[in-house]
This record gives sequence, C-alpha cells and structure tokens, in this order.
Amino acid sequence: MVVVHHADNLAGGVRHGLAHELAAVGDSGVAVFFVLSGFLIYRPFAAAHLAGRRGQRAVAFWWRRVLRIVPAYWVVLSTFWALGSFRLGDDWWRYYLFVQSYSRETALGGVVQAWSLCTEMSFYLLVPAFAALLARLGGRGLRARVGVQLGAIAVLFASAFVAREAIERVAPSYRGLSFQWLPMNLDLFASGMALAVVSAWAAHDERLRSRLDALARWAEPWWLAALALFTWYAVAVGPAASFEVGYVGWFWQRRQLVLAAMTLLLLVPAVFGPSERRGLRAVWSIRPLAWVGTVSYGLYLWHFDWMKRAIPHTDAFGATSWPGWFRSPDLAASVPLLLAVGFGVGLVFAAASWYLLEQPLQRFKGLLDPVPLRRSGPDPEASRTASGALGGPGPAR
Repeated sequence: MVVVHHADNLAGGVRHGLAHELAAVGDSGVAVFFVLSGFLIYRPFAAAHLAGRRGQRAVAFWWRRVLRIVPAYWVVLSTFWALGSFRLGDDWWRYYLFVQSYSRETALGGVVQAWSLCTEMSFYLLVPAFAALLARLGGRGLRARVGVQLGAIAVLFASAFVAREAIERVAPSYRGLSFQWLPMNLDLFASGMALAVVSAWAAHDERLRSRLDALARWAEPWWLAALALFTWYAVAVGPAASFEVGYVGWFWQRRQLVLAAMTLLLLVPAVFGPSERRGLRAVWSIRPLAWVGTVSYGLYLWHFDWMKRAIPHTDAFGATSWPGWFRSPDLAASVPLLLAVGFGVGLVFAAASWYLLEQPLQRFKGLLDPVPLRRSGPDPEASRTASGALGGPGPAR
C-alpha cells in the first residue's frame, strides 16, 4: 500500500479512476502497520500477565527493538544523505535519534517515511511501563486480569480521540505536525493490543477459542469486508487536502476509526480460524510473497528514495540536483515504471540489508536476556523436552 501510494504521488499529474483513488489513500498502510505492531509487540506481555508470570524485562525488550530497527535505518539514512538525496543540516542528529517528527524544521525530512519509525519508537518506550503497571494492578483469576487489560487498553484507545480534539481546540497550528505523534495514533496501537489480549485469553479458554475459530473459519468474508470498507473510504472520503488543513475535526477521527476497523478485519482470520492453508489463507504460504514479508523492513526503508532518484529533480533555485533515470516527462510520470523501481531496486537493497546486516545482527538479540539458573542434578522437564525434540512425547513436539 505504501509503495503504491508513493509511486502514485511521485508520478504527479491529474489521474482518475478507482486505481488512483485507492492509491491516493495507500498511506493508510501505515495505520495497518501500527495496528499490527500493537498486536505483535504487546501479545507476549499480555500472555505473561494472563498466565500470572513476569513478562520480558524492559531493558531486554528495548535492546531487541533497537537491534531490529536502528542499524538498518542508520545505513539507509547515511547512504542517501551521502548521495545528496536530502540535506540534514545542523539538526542532523535529530534524524538519527528518531526525534525529527517533533520539530517543524525537520518533520518529514530525511527518509520521509521514517516519521512512522519515530511513532513506533515512542510506542516501544511505552509498552514495558504500561505492562508493568497492569501487572501491579494484577487481578485475581483469569477473567479479572482480562478485564484489567481490556479496560486499560480502552483508556488508551479513547485517549487518542481526546488528544486529537485537544490539538484541534488548543493548538490547531500543530495539526500538521502532531499527526505523527504517538498520542494521536494510540487508538491504532490499542486496537492491535486488544486483539492480542483476546488471543492470549483464548489460549487459556478452550470454549472461547473454539467460538472464535468458528467465527473466523472462512477468511474470505473478513477480507472482503476489509476491502469494501477501504474502497468506500477511498471513494467517499479520500485523502486529506494537506497535512496542515486536512487532519481536522471529524475527518481525522473518522480516518482512525475506519482504518483501525479495516485492519482488524484483516487480522482476525490471521489470528483465529483453522491452521490449514486453504482458500485465501493459502496466499500466506506462497514462498515469494513470504520472502517479501521477510525483507519488508528493508523495502520500507529503501524504496522511496530510489523512486525519487529515478525522476529528474531540481532544487528551489532551478539547479539540477540529479538528472534522474527517466529523462522523458512521460516516463517520469509513469506509475508502472516507478513501481518497477520501487519494488525492483527496493527489493534488491532490502535483500542485501536483510542477509548482510539485519539477519546477522539477530544473533545478538538475547544478549541482555537473564541467564537461567542451572539446576544441580537431572532436570525432568529438560529430559521431556529433549525427548520431544527427538520425536517422543514432550513439549517440543
């Protein structure tokens, strides 16, 4: 969604038709990312709380997130800065510390799409503290803990609407900047977090799990509903006129509601339902598509600036910054050609990033994990696990 949106945006010109209307709101892919992130990042914390055990330590969690996010981003930022794709100025350090989104002088500068990483990093800071607070609140019994979790997440969800309304009333000149901040997007993260809690709850409640699996037995109705909702939004609402004047009032609130609902419709049959890959679920097993998912962080980082370099660019004084690969105006305005650059060149660099940098670094992800205490004498649980790994009964099997 994001790559298609960027190609359509860079091509410029006036285009009509459903394809353009869908591409124009393709930046909604960021909302999908936030909801999905809320689910994946928060589920281990929710599962630990519902099971009555201690969750991951904050320091270990942050180390894993930094290792996964920061090195690849720094390489992309430094590469395109060196190539002259953008100037970072005296505030260059803001881009490296993920705080460019908090200043009008640096917002949407550098690697433009990295504004969402600033929001994501803020979410990473919040999650361990939020989980620790709920662990202290506790709750006797599974249902009580679920109630604590869902109640607190509901507060997060509602706070986003309050934050957007506050900006609208108190500091409307900050609308164009604040749409990038975590408080304005907490409802998207909270939607994924709520689904994570329900998923963790279902792991302890067979009756609930069977009901949810039956509800999500067929993925097709859920995904068709998501597509219908997104299509309605693209045609009936469309994109904001600009960040400064577009993110206002009911438009802003409705956008968040619609995109949260659309993403949940996509995720429910991925979280629940039969594990067999049939129908639309079979798409998840297509190896090329799964591989794109593996290197997708690199694609997200690399695609846009290579697409920008494919077309001629002049600065504010009319000087040519780079000539572009497509000299013909018709070629430079071709969405298919820009998509070929975005996915083609983008995936080449994404693959290099994954195999040469991102994947090798993952061997250090457990560096700050607590060292388990060693038992004296044989460990029955370890013996059962080993037996299971060899094909016998046990947890590993």
